Amino acid sequence: MNDILNFSRYGDSPIRGGNIPPLIIDEITEWVDESKRIKNSPLAELKAHENYGYLSGDGKKHNSYQCSISPYLIEKSFWLAWVLRLVAKYSGNNNYRGYKLRKWDGHFDAYDIWTNFSYKGDDNPSHNHAGYISGVIYYKNHDHPTIFDDYNLSYPGTDGTMLLFPSDTWHHVESQTEDKERITLAFNIIQNE
Repeated sequence: MNDILNFSRYGDSPIRGGNIPPLIIDEITEWVDESKRIKNSPLAELKAHENYGYLSGDGKKHNSYQCSISPYLIEKSFWLAWVLRLVAKYSGNNNYRGYKLRKWDGHFDAYDIWTNFSYKGDDNPSHNHAGYISGVIYYKNHDHPTIFDDYNLSYPGTDGTMLLFPSDTWHHVESQTEDKERITLAFNIIQNE
């Protein structure tokens, strides 16, 4: 099990990344399938996850669609235990009970984890996140990079990988030039009070 808890430092920064275990990729595939079902519904806008990367202050949609992952899918997953153990390990205390996925009880955006669907012309303006540690899961990315402004780093976003970084890290994604679907998932971890 220690092998799946080894993430490498990316460049000379606090950003860490690594491969997602195959069984957890299977869980994420289930999440993406559910997100596609929501995206393709005539009621999709009701469940849109409207953060800065979706509809920023300029009134432009930057990702074609975003929606949160069902709490049921998160709570039954091994992904949540894996991520909390990774965060604890790289925070230096190994107390996985000291962290949790940011949550909004009683809201359709229940957990602070969402799927991003992007197509040609979509981008993600420079932004940071709420929380302690944030992450990006690269599900279907065709090497369209995430640029970390604070560290002058660019990560190609290899499919099946995940990055963790301090939530206040500024990052962005340039406009897509290829006519391909890009699917990433993002999330925010907070410290228990």
